[in-house]
Amino acid sequence: MDVKISTEKEAFKMRVAGCVIKDDKLLTVNICDNGFYCLPGGHVHVGESSAEAVEREIGEEVGVTIENKTLISIIENFFTGKNGKKYHEVCYYYVITPKEDMKTEDYSIVENDEGELKNLEFKWVKLDEIDKVDFRPSILKGQLKNKDFAFKHIIYGD
Repeated sequence: MDVKISTEKEAFKMRVAGCVIKDDKLLTVNICDNGFYCLPGGHVHVGESSAEAVEREIGEEVGVTIENKTLISIIENFFTGKNGKKYHEVCYYYVITPKEDMKTEDYSIVENDEGELKNLEFKWVKLDEIDKVDFRPSILKGQLKNKDFAFKHIIYGD
């Protein structure tokens, strides 16, 4: 069961995301044509640590196992969804090193996420061009672009 609570007007969710950087490019994903890119990841399950969750989610979405992971940020993100609902999201961001070689070209997959089929469009973005992409949360752009992997706790809202 995912760590999330939802009412008619508000929702809380606990997530993880993995930063995969190869040849100064960042692996990003657009989920179900939502109009922006983010890092691959997903919900933490009840009873699961963020470290365990990022390994599971990267395996499910990207298809690789993780050799090393370093927590670089916890971002408490407050935003309003397209549906008008207010969201409070806590996301743990890890820089990860995959054990296997990865595709270096853009690609798409369909993920079966607990019975819901989701189109995932993966795109490698040059770090020095991340400002040209609608990437969210945007507050993470500078940290990634500068490869500033010193841990940060950020509270952010739109």
